[in-house]
Formats: sequence, structure tokens, C-alpha cells
Amino acid sequence: MIVQDDFLLRMKTAGDLRGWGYDVVEAFNEAEARRALRVDRRIALVLLDMDVDGSQRSLELARWIRAHHPEMKVLLAAAVAPEASDIPVPVLDKPYRPLALLQQIDALLKM
Repeated sequence: MIVQDDFLLRMKTAGDLRGWGYDVVEAFNEAEARRALRVDRRIALVLLDMDVDGSQRSLELARWIRAHHPEMKVLLAAAVAPEASDIPVPVLDKPYRPLALLQQIDALLKM
């Protein structure tokens, strides 16, 4: 799943991931992501943009995912690393290259 409020970036990233063989669920914001996560049990990883709904809402969503779906992988995309040490999730530096995203996702899914 991609949670990204920038339509063009979300479409580009989703297209890249689909091109690499991944099924992708897209969410515009935290509310859409929660709705999708409640019903779609196929989601194995959430790419969460730190700017979506403000960084605190993004961190709240990461915490919610950890609490409700502890087996699910979360990858934060952030220009500045979050100061929330209570959420042990990897951070992908923005701006990121498509290959860096692919490598990070592959590594997380193999864990």
C-alpha cells in the first residue's frame, strides 16, 4: 500500500511498483489507509509518506498499523527522519530513486 497525498507522486510510485510485479493499493490520506487496512488482508507493506496529513498524523498511522497489524511492514518516506524512537520502522530518505525504493521493499518483505 502507498499512502501519499501527492497524486502524481502516488501514481508514479504505484506504476513503478506494478511494473516490478507488485500489487498496489493506493490511499490519499490516513483515513483512506485505515479503511483499506481494515478490509484488505493481502497488504504486506505500507509505504507511508511522512508529509501525508502532517508528520504527526503519519506517525499516528504507523503506530496504529503496528498495534492492529503487527506482522505488517511499514516503510516511512521522509525528507527528515522522524524523532519518534517508539516506532521502530525503517526510513527511506526523500527524494528517493525508484531503485532505492525497490531494494528497500524487497529487503523488508524478505524479513
